[in-house]
Amino acid sequence: MKKIYILLSTLLAGFFAGCEKNDPITELGISNGEYTAELRVTYDNTRPAIGDTVIVTASTWQRDDRYDNITFYETIYETFGLDITLEHGSNFRTVAETYTTLSVTDTILAKRAWQTISHDELMQYWVTNTNNYVIPGEYVITMQEGKYPSNGSLIEALPDNEWQVLKSIVAYNINGTDFEAIFPDAPDETVSGATVTAEGRAYVRNNLSRQELAGSVTQISKLGTYNVVIEVEATTPTGAITATTRTFTNNL
Repeated sequence: MKKIYILLSTLLAGFFAGCEKNDPITELGISNGEYTAELRVTYDNTRPAIGDTVIVTASTWQRDDRYDNITFYETIYETFGLDITLEHGSNFRTVAETYTTLSVTDTILAKRAWQTISHDELMQYWVTNTNNYVIPGEYVITMQEGKYPSNGSLIEALPDNEWQVLKSIVAYNINGTDFEAIFPDAPDETVSGATVTAEGRAYVRNNLSRQELAGSVTQISKLGTYNVVIEVEATTPTGAITATTRTFTNNL
């Protein structure tokens, strides 16, 4: 009888342990001495184009129903290379499918809040049949201009490191006619016929200014992606944060 009692106690303990393990409430993490919130975020359009509206819906619950706020953030950045053509046909393309020689990242907006729901406002979003808060938000994917417009001023705005890289690209790809138009007084040994020599390439790297290159540009465009990051955070009064992010990408 004693053996049967011990076996039954062991089975019951295992049963209750199994129940506790599968309880979603007890799986909530603890941060800053408080249970973090559960957070699920859905989007009605997962491939929005520029100009489209995305409905962002946050569903959340927390073991003790303790919230400070639910906040929706946006971060916008571009990552791009350049396609440049000079007046006598020289072309410099710094990014392609198989290689990248120059890439620039421009953060246009850095984690800006576009919707915040405070603790006092949360009750209007409570859904009884699902026992959670359901908070929708409308976000419009807009094209915002960064530090680098698609014109000659982009060259003058490049950081120094990127400018040095671009000068090397120009040095190895400029034709003799564009070289002589930019450097009419360069030594004879810098050009041989229509070809820029090794001395000429060194001359470009050592002497080309941003203003000289920008003044010779007939076409410049950015090749890359325009990226919008949506982040939603559920924050408790002690600062415990649960967050999710989604990035939407469009070609420039």
